[in-house]
Amino acid sequence: MLTVIVFTLLGGLGYTVLFGLLENFSAKRAAAKHTVGQFQQALPLVIAVSLLLIAMRVINKAANAQGMQEYWLLINLQLLIMMYTDLMIDSFFAFLILKIVDGITFAATGAMTAVVWLVFIIVGLALFYESHYARGWSPDNPWLFALPPLVIDAGFWLVIRLAYHTQWYLVIINFVSFTIAMLVIFFNGRSQRSSEQVMARLTHETQFDALSGVRNWAMFQNDLTKAYAKATTDKPLGVMTFDLDHFKSINDEHGHLAGNAALKAAAQGLDAMLQNADPHYHVYRTGGEEFAVILPNTTCTQAKQIGLNALACMRGLQVATQAGTLNLTASFGMTLAQVDDRDATMTFRRADQALYLAKNAGRDRLAIDKNILPA
Repeated sequence: MLTVIVFTLLGGLGYTVLFGLLENFSAKRAAAKHTVGQFQQALPLVIAVSLLLIAMRVINKAANAQGMQEYWLLINLQLLIMMYTDLMIDSFFAFLILKIVDGITFAATGAMTAVVWLVFIIVGLALFYESHYARGWSPDNPWLFALPPLVIDAGFWLVIRLAYHTQWYLVIINFVSFTIAMLVIFFNGRSQRSSEQVMARLTHETQFDALSGVRNWAMFQNDLTKAYAKATTDKPLGVMTFDLDHFKSINDEHGHLAGNAALKAAAQGLDAMLQNADPHYHVYRTGGEEFAVILPNTTCTQAKQIGLNALACMRGLQVATQAGTLNLTASFGMTLAQVDDRDATMTFRRADQALYLAKNAGRDRLAIDKNILPA
């Protein structure tokens, strides 16, 4: 009995790991190929799971010659795999294909009559429908994730007992092993998702600035170092720095809440503009009212236009205060990485020096290296 339980448990857990890996591979492949259709995204998963089911049927046929315990153990494991897939797969067409493969592998046992086929399809559709349309469904909900497969498995083994007069101990041991495996899969999945949420939250907190919502100094250091290492003559790297004009006066005259609102509006407004231009452009908060932008694979002409657009974008931003509407402006400094730069820090410092030129020239303007563009 212990062997059956351990085999079913390890087989079920192993399949959930495989399913997750296949989902991640399919998602990365779809992103690389710019595939948006659900079925196209799920195609690698469908192929791999289909091959697994066919392989299990071949193994099961060999196990049938050895003894009924091994035979029913593999059938039980296939049921577990089948129902987990019905619950977790996203594409309806992928679900249908796998359901057909499931049916064919079960048909090889000689037990798939017309009535059994009908029940087989209805049960699969019920699980798929539940996981996509049932109110409150979640893989973390035990009543909607774990309970339906347990009920279905209990019904299956009851039918097997009545139809084939299978020994009670085989029925009980397989149902018990299915129950244990399903519950372990549920609690393991919930624990894993909880850990992933905590890690995602911690990662966000360590990579993003809490006030402005954009990436922080630590992320800027990391990303600039990577971008600098990839920069070439054919793929130049631009760096733009900026800070809000008269920020101290905003805090002193309108209060820190207005100052915080100005920082948030400037960071998020400019970040949105840059994302529309290129999804690889991001705003980073590098200090109090100081920000930076990394411009990978950007020529001097392109960088200049981005700087002018950023200047115009900032001029269009406003913040509501108790004294009325406050118009925002910022000063910008920009440079491109040079061959004789020792490291990314030298490039960044040159952009920072250009920023101070813009501020000293009257603020609300853009300076590229030592050239100050007209306001």
